[in-house]
This record gives sequence, structure tokens and C-alpha cells, in this order.
Amino acid sequence: MSDTDKPALTKAPQMYVHYCEEEGCEEWGGLGRSATKDEPPRWWCWEHFPEHFKGGWAANSRD
Repeated sequence: MSDTDKPALTKAPQMYVHYCEEEGCEEWGGLGRSATKDEPPRWWCWEHFPEHFKGGWAANSRD
């Protein structure tokens, strides 16, 4: 399959804008999670992302 087999875009894709869910935080919510596909994801910045979801990531953070 090549790109020529795909139809041309008729309008620009819409970007889903999501900010951190922590009250008062205005940072970009780059880390999202949902328990199931039926549940909409919740979004947080790294600082407010729940510790129990970070797993091994915290060891690799750059402080």
C-alpha cells in the first residue's frame, strides 16, 4: 500500500487539546490514562501524574 492509495484530506485534522487535570495547573497534559477503552482518558503533566502509574519512569526522569 502506498500513500497514493489514500484519499486526500478534505480538511485539516483537529488537534485534541488537553491540559493537566490538577486544579490550578496550566501545564500541557502530555500523560493520559484511562482504565478501559470506554472511559475517556484523564490527562496530567509529569509533575502531577499519579505516582502509582509512573512505574519505572520516575527513575529515568531528568531533574
